[in-house]
Amino acid sequence: MQNIKLSELVKNHPEATIFLNEHHIDYCCRGDHFLYESLEEQGYEIEPFLEELEAFTTEQKEKHSAVIADDVYMIGVHDLITHLEATHHKDERALLSSIDGNLLALLSAHYARHKDELREVYTLFSTLRSELMLHFAQEEVEVFPLMQREATKKAYEKVDSLESDHEAADDLIKRLIKATHDFTAPVDGCATYRATYALLKQLVEDIFLHIYKENSILFPMYAEGVNA
Repeated sequence: MQNIKLSELVKNHPEATIFLNEHHIDYCCRGDHFLYESLEEQGYEIEPFLEELEAFTTEQKEKHSAVIADDVYMIGVHDLITHLEATHHKDERALLSSIDGNLLALLSAHYARHKDELREVYTLFSTLRSELMLHFAQEEVEVFPLMQREATKKAYEKVDSLESDHEAADDLIKRLIKATHDFTAPVDGCATYRATYALLKQLVEDIFLHIYKENSILFPMYAEGVNA
């Protein structure tokens, strides 16, 4: 496999996102970084990693449909925004609500034994939830309608600010992954504990795809219109 940008890797092999997530390779906010550079930063040997990645993508192609549908790259700004709101915004709001309720229940049931972990996880999650909800509102009420109306440099300044929000969310997620031990519940954790961490993992994976679609597809597509 050639040393291509992570955004190109995901475009060519969308099923690779699962493997990249598991190995903490950041393709959403660092999609403009090259694959080999990213592997070296994470301490991976390039050839063994590429062999595992290629084997994984081949297996996934045989078993499952694409994680990112090809038509996402073909539709225009208006339709892509509609897609983002109908999928990622909707799904992530529902997940945030479910996880919040579960974590509150865990704090009551497991505080005595796991207070340090749960306090850190709930603090990080609450900050992430707050930032995402504000981010969704900004996109849906202010930025996305502007993007659908016009393509100007002034409008792009607002679009550009969204990438800073993405980087902040990415940092929180990395800290959340560490705090949950890669979403692994304690040995004595109950079914709700395990289910909550599974929901957190689902949320994080959806956010990664969400950010990728905006940073690597929507925003560059909009920038082309601005520069045309």
